[in-house]
Amino acid sequence: MVLIVSIGLLTQVVTGQELKEFASIEGDFDMLVTDHIGRVYLTQGYELFLYSEEGQLLYQFSDLSRGEIEQLDVRNPLKLLLFYPGYAQIAFLDNTLSATLDIVELSQLQLDLAQLACTSFDNGFWVYDPVSFRLVRFDQGLNITNEVSNINMLIGAETNPTQLMEHDSWLYMYDAEYGIFVFDSFGTYIKSIPIPGAKYISVRSNGIFLEFENRLVKYDDLSLQQIEIELPITDYRSVRIEKKKLFFLTENGVKIYSLSN
Repeated sequence: MVLIVSIGLLTQVVTGQELKEFASIEGDFDMLVTDHIGRVYLTQGYELFLYSEEGQLLYQFSDLSRGEIEQLDVRNPLKLLLFYPGYAQIAFLDNTLSATLDIVELSQLQLDLAQLACTSFDNGFWVYDPVSFRLVRFDQGLNITNEVSNINMLIGAETNPTQLMEHDSWLYMYDAEYGIFVFDSFGTYIKSIPIPGAKYISVRSNGIFLEFENRLVKYDDLSLQQIEIELPITDYRSVRIEKKKLFFLTENGVKIYSLSN
């Protein structure tokens, strides 16, 4: 059963508060990502923009040599991961969007066709290889620390994952057909959460948020309950939630809603 609640009830704030438009950012952007402190990352082709939650532009980054930014991991705001699958390259940026390390050439690691990548603890990173159906973790020195082989046999499904992320010592891999596959930080397969059909998922300390078409659902891993969050608008391309704010990517930019009296 899916419960439907307002964001006010979800965040357990005092009564008398409601969602109001807090800020906006104008522009035609391709992708919206937010971090746990509420900062907003927006891509536009090969460019990346970092905004405050008040909508103020803080920093920007561009790199013409690798084409469009396809994947962005901001789990650690001090070390962002940009993945360019078409070039089999990973770049790392600091909190001012300045390059911090040399480009990781996955072709030199025999991962030319890697499909997904994400940051990991102790400055490491994970890569998913769809050719051999394996997950590989590297440390900062590009040494393999952990490897999960033949994932399809391990989980009993022919997967085609679209997201990979690590949070609080757990590694999450999302497949739109099967749902969420959970591994520990060493790559041991733990369980699956069969919630398919989402466009995007975000893992936070208070739950897993799944974005469906015109719906945002929170999954509580302890109660196994799914809670649908009432949204103030319906005309948007993607939505993110951070604490008491909702961020909507629209055709004209970003709208930020916040709880206020």
